[in-house]
Amino acid sequence: MKPTMMDAIVQLIRNALCCVKDWELFSDSIPMLYDPSLTNSVLQLPEIIDKTTPLEVIISVTQLYACLSCAYSGMKLSWKSTGKLKRIVRLLEGRLSTPLKGDSMVGVASNRIVNESLIKEAKSAMRNTFVGLMVAPIGIAFFWLFANSWHVTEAGWIGGLVALIDALTVMEICLVPLLYYMIVDGFEQFSLFQETKECIDVVSSGKDTFKPDFLNITRYEIMEPSWVPFFEGGASPLEGPPKNNQEMDKLATETKQVEQTLNLWFSPTALDNKDDKNEKDAKIRREAIENAVSTMKKSLFGLTTKGYREFLYLVLNFIAFYGYLMAIITFYYPDDEFQPFWVTQMKFGYDNNFADWSGNFAGDLMWTIEPMVILASPFYLSYGAKKIAVASSKAKTKTE
Repeated sequence: MKPTMMDAIVQLIRNALCCVKDWELFSDSIPMLYDPSLTNSVLQLPEIIDKTTPLEVIISVTQLYACLSCAYSGMKLSWKSTGKLKRIVRLLEGRLSTPLKGDSMVGVASNRIVNESLIKEAKSAMRNTFVGLMVAPIGIAFFWLFANSWHVTEAGWIGGLVALIDALTVMEICLVPLLYYMIVDGFEQFSLFQETKECIDVVSSGKDTFKPDFLNITRYEIMEPSWVPFFEGGASPLEGPPKNNQEMDKLATETKQVEQTLNLWFSPTALDNKDDKNEKDAKIRREAIENAVSTMKKSLFGLTTKGYREFLYLVLNFIAFYGYLMAIITFYYPDDEFQPFWVTQMKFGYDNNFADWSGNFAGDLMWTIEPMVILASPFYLSYGAKKIAVASSKAKTKTE
């Protein structure tokens, strides 16, 4: 699940301020940040809660945003993905009950590619449904962090400290499968990089293997990334099948679009290993293939960068996961003198106070760095793509 720019900005502010709080930075230069009387003079807070500082008030606002944003986006992702899966199943059933058109090699390939795309999007919908169900509880758990910033847990309200630890536990459990998907996504980007390189070699060399049956959904999307089928988007599970068989008509249009693209790449004379008699058609076909190769070459930088980025996310989030885990461990094993061996090892031999503080700071720091990476990524990818485009243009000019 990709966070929005606003989510990343709020995350950066939230965790950067948490790092400031961890180290009590600017306590001398900006003492008002740590002065609870300033907050109390404005809001007239009851006892215990009146210890809330202006810095904690600001942090709590960002935590409340995370609570609402994650809970809403997680539930929305699951809801829309469930509807998407229902629609794809309906399309596949209609596909099976309708005879496929196209006896040519290109016609068969276009039908196969669309079918593979439907299956791919169905798997994506199932995964996103699960991911949404993991993200939503993380958002809900942020409510207790929001309350903790106001010292509500110290007052014993809404479950007190036990509820806060339970909320942290829920966040940790839900983060585990998300860490796994970061590994999956990282390897997938590297796999796409290798697939793209192989596709470039086959298409550029003009080998006999570059025929319609060479293409699958992965290779087609690599060569034609602008193709976005209508069934890729989410849908409400409450939506029934549209009237007048509109969905099947849209699916037929998508198949026709794929077929038209394949006809650009594979003319009948080219498939028969003959020279194109029509010079105009030959030129169009050559330009279409050159554009596809150019697009694939430009994508190589982005694929490797995104692959490394996913593993960077994995490292950052694993450190955060491990760091925040210290709060849970030290809560259930409060006595430093009587702890299981594995607890001592997980704390690297440190006492509870230091393990809790350092773990919390490590989590805050990693979740400060992560939004920096998220915000910088589009600019870095754009810069890399421009450099590759310029280098490719210069190489083409020298060749000519």
